[in-house]
Amino acid sequence: MDAASISHAIEGALEAEGYATPEIRHDIAFHMTDWLADLERWYAYCQSPESLDADATASLLTDFLVHVPNHLAAASKLMTGIPVTDVFQVGATTESDG
Repeated sequence: MDAASISHAIEGALEAEGYATPEIRHDIAFHMTDWLADLERWYAYCQSPESLDADATASLLTDFLVHVPNHLAAASKLMTGIPVTDVFQVGATTESDG
């Protein structure tokens, strides 16, 4: 994946559609591309889940889940104005477990 090309395409599409300012379009593109390496690793795992042992699978999941959701939440808020909510009511938007 070519993050620079993807970012450029996102910014161009958002500009063509009249979304926000150049800075916000850039930020959206950044948040949608900064985790592409995580996506590649996740996709490879999905193609061959037996290729990783339990420890490597847990590590992959942790890395993905710590990095990707915050970028998606930021891109979503910047593009739509809609904040992330805890639709599954598991405490996903709070730091405490209780």
